[in-house]
Amino acid sequence: MKPTLMLIGLGHLGGVLLELFARESWLGRIAACSRDRERGAARCNLARLGALAQGHAARIDHVPLDVENEDAVAEAIRREVPDLILCAASMQTWWLAERLPPAAAAPLRRARFGLWLPVHLAPTLALMRALRASRYDGITLTAPFPDVVNVILARLDLAPTCGVGNVAEVASKVELLAARRLGAAPESMTVTLVAHHALEAFAYGGSEGDAPPFFLRVDHGGRDVTREIGAQDLLLAGYPLPSGPAAAFLTAGAAVRLARAVLAPGEERLHAPAPGGLPGGYPVLAGRGRVRPAPIDGLALDGAIAINERSHPYDGIERIEADGTAVFCEATREAAREALGYDAAPLKPDESRERGTEIMARFTEYALRHGLDLESPGAAARG
Repeated sequence: MKPTLMLIGLGHLGGVLLELFARESWLGRIAACSRDRERGAARCNLARLGALAQGHAARIDHVPLDVENEDAVAEAIRREVPDLILCAASMQTWWLAERLPPAAAAPLRRARFGLWLPVHLAPTLALMRALRASRYDGITLTAPFPDVVNVILARLDLAPTCGVGNVAEVASKVELLAARRLGAAPESMTVTLVAHHALEAFAYGGSEGDAPPFFLRVDHGGRDVTREIGAQDLLLAGYPLPSGPAAAFLTAGAAVRLARAVLAPGEERLHAPAPGGLPGGYPVLAGRGRVRPAPIDGLALDGAIAINERSHPYDGIERIEADGTAVFCEATREAAREALGYDAAPLKPDESRERGTEIMARFTEYALRHGLDLESPGAAARG
């Protein structure tokens, strides 16, 4: 019997995920979950028609669901019996700050991505608590800022199976550029990359200063060609991508590949963030219902973890305490106070919903002062 996927969140990333999964013949059914009944049903209609126009009759059921309603999640799990859950739900999409004029966006860039941790943590934390209460022990993949969010969840013994995107996106870029430099096929390259979400801002150009630490090796035909092709330079070379929602296709592509692999009877070597709640991203072996870090010649797992822990501050996170409290870097706190009048004090997991609501409200006011009305129809969709 073909597997059932429960996709939670049908926003900008979730909508793209739905479209791509709808065209995957290995899936039996998609239970597509969203809080907004009308918009969610319309997205499912679009995905069904788009897949059929491409020649595949997808089975998609819309499931109205609030991930923060523990009883509703438990009921949906019992009814839908998913083989895999993929959560793309967040309180606010990550790219909204890019809609600001450059001068207004500058202090938020200085604050770094970790500033927005509460809006990504709150829904994922609620979901994992609901899954624990419902005794679901299947595969769970998460999209919102897993390099940090899933570390916090691991401190609470609530780690998902793995995250999606991030390191896989950078590894794909290196694979492509390395193949071009050698005049080889991309599939003939083997990239080994240990890297945190924070490296992405440097991998596509536009970020100044020193890049976060990482480990990179590129092999071709069983031969280490890392130095020969200048792999580090390829990783950090400019490679412009469109801003805003279009970038969701890159993350979604990596997520579909990981989901397919983790449900397969064998194991496939890929890249993914936060396997088992580890910080940052790693080469992984995915299959047989699990995702585990792949062995790396010349680098023990403890060394790979240390690289990613040293990278947290590049995303504005000084450290994560044993109880899951996230301590922000002082530069992040200063930039947040300057731009939003928001105090990025240490964040306890249980405060994430309240803090996420506060920072969203302050950001909405800030955007309006700089000519961007986030409440207007279509404001978030421009790009």
